Amino acid sequence: MAFELIVNVLLLVFSFVCYFYVGATMPQSAADELGAEQWPQAILVLLILALLWNIFKMLRHNSRADILQSFKDLGPQAIAFFHSKLFIGMVLVVLMAIMYEPVGFIATSMFLLIAYGFLLGEHRPLHLILSSVIITFILYVGFSVFLGVLLPRGQVPFLRNFALLVESIFAH
Repeated sequence: MAFELIVNVLLLVFSFVCYFYVGATMPQSAADELGAEQWPQAILVLLILALLWNIFKMLRHNSRADILQSFKDLGPQAIAFFHSKLFIGMVLVVLMAIMYEPVGFIATSMFLLIAYGFLLGEHRPLHLILSSVIITFILYVGFSVFLGVLLPRGQVPFLRNFALLVESIFAH
């Protein structure tokens, strides 16, 4: 519980920083439209409210003695967290964010989906590869074709060429 409380407070502080950072760095939109700065801020407000609610529930449903005892057991809780599937999943998402530009959307999405499927317990290689290809295809079509979002092609030559080939197929 202590570890969860600490993470919630840190996320709350980080969300406040992000809210004000977005407001200070993004260009202001017209008064009659929702601009680029307002969507992230709206999501951050929802996140802040959810974190406050979660902190309130933890403090309300646990006695002071239980909370103090959980802080004494913080070491084992932290070690258990760093060995959990949740933490490994968070590391995978960070790796995806790092790989996104240099490797490109298609390869990064397939890597993440295969790794996440394996993490969640799917160990059949054919099933992992086939499902990641299908989901990546659906995501690509959804974002690139329907929403018109330019997805990163990557900087690795053969991956970039593959991304350009896929784009040429859907361009017509």
